[in-house]
Amino acid sequence: MLWTYVTKNIKRTSSFAGNGRKTAMVQQNPPLLLMVPVADTFRLSNLSLPDEIASRVRLNHSKYPDLDVTEAVVGGMSFTLTHHVAKDVFGLFAVKKLNHIFCSAPESPMPAIGIALSDHIANARHDSTVNRTVLELARVIGEAFNATSVIWQPAKLHIGFEYFSEASHQYITGGPFPVLIQIAISENPKGTFHTYGLSYFSGQEIRLSAPANYPPNQVIKRLVRIAHDIATNGKIESQTEAQGFVPDETLTLNPSEDLGIVDIKIVAAGPRQLN
Repeated sequence: MLWTYVTKNIKRTSSFAGNGRKTAMVQQNPPLLLMVPVADTFRLSNLSLPDEIASRVRLNHSKYPDLDVTEAVVGGMSFTLTHHVAKDVFGLFAVKKLNHIFCSAPESPMPAIGIALSDHIANARHDSTVNRTVLELARVIGEAFNATSVIWQPAKLHIGFEYFSEASHQYITGGPFPVLIQIAISENPKGTFHTYGLSYFSGQEIRLSAPANYPPNQVIKRLVRIAHDIATNGKIESQTEAQGFVPDETLTLNPSEDLGIVDIKIVAAGPRQLN
């Protein structure tokens, strides 16, 4: 039975009480940065898009006249585009210790275009329509400017643009939540798997443990599906049990007192294959 069905009666909330600080007008630390080969003298006021993109993305250069910031409106939703000079972006690789996915750290500084949700949708980051739109906006701007890679700051991920474009396109066209480009997964020495960046969407991270005879790839498959569910439907609020992903498998869920972490344990007599 799929996780989406087995958890339908679990008490949860999808309203996000964010843990990041938001400025009154413009988010100076956007969640997404597009690494683009433009000069530091580039200004967003000069940004223009090809006609086939401009018909879907409206740029408003006049909203922030005193800043190097542009508003992008897509499907009635507003986003802010910010310009980040090369030396500032380059410093992120040392300070934040980004994980590189299908790419390497740049050998020389490169500027970036940041994309953030505007004030009126900032609390809807968990909404799948909003998330799909911000990723689509990143895809089209990245393609127009020959972006080399993407930094997804909530999970400290640095992703090759080609892989980012493919993964986000699958999601945009109706596929599952793109966990591998928006949520980091790590394993500690005790064999427990952790998410990092899920809290951007739900205010909650996952710690997942499994029987010792479960192969790591099988644990990760389950973690990806659980992360998809929490990112889409909201955090787990109460201790409970649920049927697992295959017969004779049980999941126990135990959220922390502040709901910031949910500990999930897979209980089974032996390893169960999940395709």
